[in-house]
Amino acid sequence: MKAFLSFVLSATALFCAAQDVAYSSTNGKVHFYSKTPLEDIEAITQKAIFVVYAGSRKVQAKIPMNTFQFSQKLMQEHFNENYVESDKFPYAIFNGTIEENIDLAKDGEYDITIKGTFDLHGVKQERVIKGKLTVKNGEPALGSAAFDVKLADHKIKIPKAVFLNIAEVIKIDLEFTLAKYIPKK
Repeated sequence: MKAFLSFVLSATALFCAAQDVAYSSTNGKVHFYSKTPLEDIEAITQKAIFVVYAGSRKVQAKIPMNTFQFSQKLMQEHFNENYVESDKFPYAIFNGTIEENIDLAKDGEYDITIKGTFDLHGVKQERVIKGKLTVKNGEPALGSAAFDVKLADHKIKIPKAVFLNIAEVIKIDLEFTLAKYIPKK
């Protein structure tokens, strides 16, 4: 996981100005929820990687799909094997940019809009995600967002036998704590 973070930060550094400082989280929390009249399904991971670049306002996320924990082991198996096919598509990935021209060195809580590409189950979709970013002591410190994922948009098929048990649109919420990324020498 840390090797990937180093790779992402190194690769992105080629495209960003030298003064573009990165802030990262390797234990971001992602929660999803499916509510139907027959069953509620939810899962959580705390292994998501988030990176925010202060100068360019670029945002990147990588979520290992097989790290989601469910209350029932069978749900977890079905999620990984039948729906997201985590062996074939191990990560959900987001690359975007904060649209607002905010000063990420000025303390405060900011409502943000992030436009970018969300890749889930091998299908890329353009997304506009609303969130919040808190700046403390002149540095991005906390982030959160919530959005919906329509399963059909990512070619995730639900068998007719369980169609009434799984919502067509899944609610996603996430939060992460950021720290300045300092490369190891």
